[in-house]
Amino acid sequence: MEEDERGIIKRAEILRRWNVRGKHILDIGTGPLAIVAAREFDCRVTTIDVFEEAVREARREVECAGLSDRITVEQADATALPYPDRCFEVVIGFGILHHIEPLQRLRLLHEAARVASESVILAELNVAGFKKIHEFEEYTPVDLTWLEQALKTFGAVETYEGRLMNVYVLSL
Repeated sequence: MEEDERGIIKRAEILRRWNVRGKHILDIGTGPLAIVAAREFDCRVTTIDVFEEAVREARREVECAGLSDRITVEQADATALPYPDRCFEVVIGFGILHHIEPLQRLRLLHEAARVASESVILAELNVAGFKKIHEFEEYTPVDLTWLEQALKTFGAVETYEGRLMNVYVLSL
């Protein structure tokens, strides 16, 4: 899959490869993925973040992009989602797990699998990517072997290993 100048898999590549066109998506962690999904893949997107400032910034970006009719931005905790079971076709987290406390990561996986009806797509930095991007920050890297095994408790998992980022797709 195509990577950006930093070596991170492009969001559009993930969306294209796992065929999200026209789907209703929950995007965990506000960022550019919601706009890419709405604009390029005709998705309806709910994008969430636990931090109020991130939510405000995302709302500004969505409004500037003219996509307020396709993207809803909400403040929510991904470890305790306020949505009913299977209300989104796809749940996506792009580089979010290392931002979650290690003891809460399994709770996030449970919640993502609960609200998704088709798949959960998680892109996460591998050892090389974490070292390059967050080595001197206070994040804890994700044990990717653990992540793959934890996802397999919910269903079949497809894995893609990139230079700096891996993608895990749970089919429900």
